[in-house]
Amino acid sequence: MYFYKEKPLVAYIAYEPFGIEYLIRFINNYKKFNSGHEHDLLICFKQFKNTETIKQWEKKILLDYIKFDDSNQKNDFDIGSYFRIADKYPNRHILFLNTHLRPNTNNWLKIFINHYSKKKIIGAFASYASLSSQFLNFYYKQHTKFQQLRWGLKHLINVKLFPNPHIRTSMFFMKASDLLSLNFDRNKFIKKIETIYFEGGRKGLSNISIKSGYDLLLVNSDNQVFELNDWTKSQTFYLGKQEKLIFVDNRTEEYSNASLEDQKKMAKSHWGNI
Repeated sequence: MYFYKEKPLVAYIAYEPFGIEYLIRFINNYKKFNSGHEHDLLICFKQFKNTETIKQWEKKILLDYIKFDDSNQKNDFDIGSYFRIADKYPNRHILFLNTHLRPNTNNWLKIFINHYSKKKIIGAFASYASLSSQFLNFYYKQHTKFQQLRWGLKHLINVKLFPNPHIRTSMFFMKASDLLSLNFDRNKFIKKIETIYFEGGRKGLSNISIKSGYDLLLVNSDNQVFELNDWTKSQTFYLGKQEKLIFVDNRTEEYSNASLEDQKKMAKSHWGNI
């Protein structure tokens, strides 16, 4: 097993504009499901208007945790906060979690620990989706075909065509210093589209990491690990009934609540014909 000099860090983003309910849901599941491995919990308070609101939210936590006040920073979404947390704890291995995430099984951290070694990024959500291909294939029915064609060609500069394998950055596990070493231009993250490019773009986390010699691994609740070409076997994000999700979020719930026809459409857009 990989040797950790310090306890891993679980970093959760508590985002004030979304409301306290997401934090409560995370805390409830954090208490319900045993992580399976010793760690420190960090809660990042982002975009809070005042300290009094933070204090009110803190009363709901009732856990030992590290407080990370990120409320005075510009809104650079989850990604900006991830980098500042990594700056503060460069020697820690960090499970980054956005506001919507919550555990869905016991041993949720241990599974990542079991399969981690140097130069690896591990996710519980992944996809082969391409934003440019989605527009060029007229996936978004709320937009006209002309709009989608124009946007698809525009995004093609930054996002390669399907298949475009990437770990979803709503949550991932890696060493903080490895994230920092990839030298991303963080000033771009004030634009939402740049965070999407960070996730699945040509110069995003997954593609740059692959070029830098990293392995991208996907894990599921059965403690199974899947290399890039086998991700569709994981029974996780947008696959089948998603029976083996380690975490759930708004996207996995949207899929679960969709009609069978819409599930097939969503699965095809993210995974192709499987």
